[in-house]
Amino acid sequence: MIFRSTLSPQNTSGEIKPVFDVLNEVQWAATVADWFVTQPDHGKLSGEIAGAIDSRKVDHLSAAVKQAIGLHDMGWVPYDGGFKTPRPPVMAEDGHVLSFVNCSPERFLNAWSSSIQTAQSTGPLGGLLVSAHFARLTHPYLNKGDGTPEERAKVEQFLYREAERVDRLLPQVELKLEEVNHLLEFVGMCDLMSLYLCANPTEPVELPFELEGQKVTLSYEDGAYRMRPNMLDHVLIMEIPCLRSVDGKFEKELVPIKVQ
Repeated sequence: MIFRSTLSPQNTSGEIKPVFDVLNEVQWAATVADWFVTQPDHGKLSGEIAGAIDSRKVDHLSAAVKQAIGLHDMGWVPYDGGFKTPRPPVMAEDGHVLSFVNCSPERFLNAWSSSIQTAQSTGPLGGLLVSAHFARLTHPYLNKGDGTPEERAKVEQFLYREAERVDRLLPQVELKLEEVNHLLEFVGMCDLMSLYLCANPTEPVELPFELEGQKVTLSYEDGAYRMRPNMLDHVLIMEIPCLRSVDGKFEKELVPIKVQ
């Protein structure tokens, strides 16, 4: 789940920060009473973003790659549900609400593995990219020394298994390694951009993707999200499917936003 403190988009101000630092702050401050977006719905928004990107600005951005990006979090359905059939938020053992930044390896590894299988249905490149994307996300966990020895062993087993998958799929994609890595960075950008739109922070952010030597930034000003430099083929109109659990029942709101 991705939590947001307010329903409507908020104007951003202050210095530009790394996007994950900002996302982390919002999620650790969340409560079970906050609005949230499910992981599968966030993944679909990532696909909408990918679909609106000017393909002249990202080499080898095929329809299959865009589809894989939109499917990259479908493995979270058993945990989050979706906008039509959501599951309520739960508390972690430390008293924080459970979100994408603090769930256990058992949960995220199961979700990732299922998501990779779903993405691979689009073709070998989609499976390779989503596999490598999640493999990258294990590095902060392992580098910080989080988890029990058993949990860390499971994460390392996941890395080993997905490295084998990448080795198996790479000869099938007919792209150079640097071209695959560029697409992998693009997958990460679409993922983080969608997370930012779902979390609704109040700070402008920098994304880990460069266009013509310039890092892409996001902010919200004058009623629209601004992407600089702008990679979009057209103004993107989206609806953020927001949920809130109140007294055992769900409130649902589709929040319209514009990205340009």
